[in-house]
Amino acid sequence: MSFIQEKLVHIDLGLSRKYILIQFNDIHAVSFNIETDNLEAIDKASKQEETWFYQRQDFARSFNEVYDQESLFTSTDCLNHLIDYSNSVHPDLVLLTGDIIDYYSHENYDFLKKSIRKIKSPYLFSCGNHESPSELFQEICGGNCDFSYVDFVDFFVVSIDNSKRKITTEQLRRLETLVKYQKPIILAMHIPIMTEYNEKEFTQLNSCYSIKYNDCDETTSIFINLISSSYEVKAIFCGHVHGTIISHITPNKFQYCCSSGLIGNVNKIIIK
Repeated sequence: MSFIQEKLVHIDLGLSRKYILIQFNDIHAVSFNIETDNLEAIDKASKQEETWFYQRQDFARSFNEVYDQESLFTSTDCLNHLIDYSNSVHPDLVLLTGDIIDYYSHENYDFLKKSIRKIKSPYLFSCGNHESPSELFQEICGGNCDFSYVDFVDFFVVSIDNSKRKITTEQLRRLETLVKYQKPIILAMHIPIMTEYNEKEFTQLNSCYSIKYNDCDETTSIFINLISSSYEVKAIFCGHVHGTIISHITPNKFQYCCSSGLIGNVNKIIIK
């Protein structure tokens, strides 16, 4: 059994060519340098690595997901394997949808920055709740963690930082602007959205695992209504829950939660 657990997602936009996107998230990488880091930093990293060694297995069992028992790599090795896989596919875009590292430290940030540089394709980075504060990740996000996008001419892919479980007025304004172009939009963000159509999938989870349509601030509520009602928004890609959840935010609009990168899960998204 391979470490990489590839899940195919097909999106038909009626395009004249095919695009390939690769998505992964929730690796919670921790890194330390035994020669330069102090004992406290090394101890923290070691404890977090041990915690996630077992957590990945607990999540996999709770979601009935298969993983390779012989490929329980360190978190940093997991990220390296996912990047190697992405480079082998040569996608048009890589989506890193949050919690790529477990917490901010100079060593974790440096490891993340060096890892990102190995990606041979364009990428979008969506901060997760573990990339906090997101202001420290501006360079990795390409200058704007709150809102960034790639224009493929045929469609937009938009990354939004919703790691604080809410949407800002500026993020809403910028998405409204893109909707006016009347081109298909693929959304990428860390925390999934719960609507009246996928309550069953998310009410069984802890409340922190989604942003709820009926329990959020006014701006976030307007955002949820916008992505639900806009014909232009075709699909949403998230992480955070550490399991595969495919649900509807409206009867005809899918939200795909990619499972944990710690057990090698990736979404290979075919858009045509």
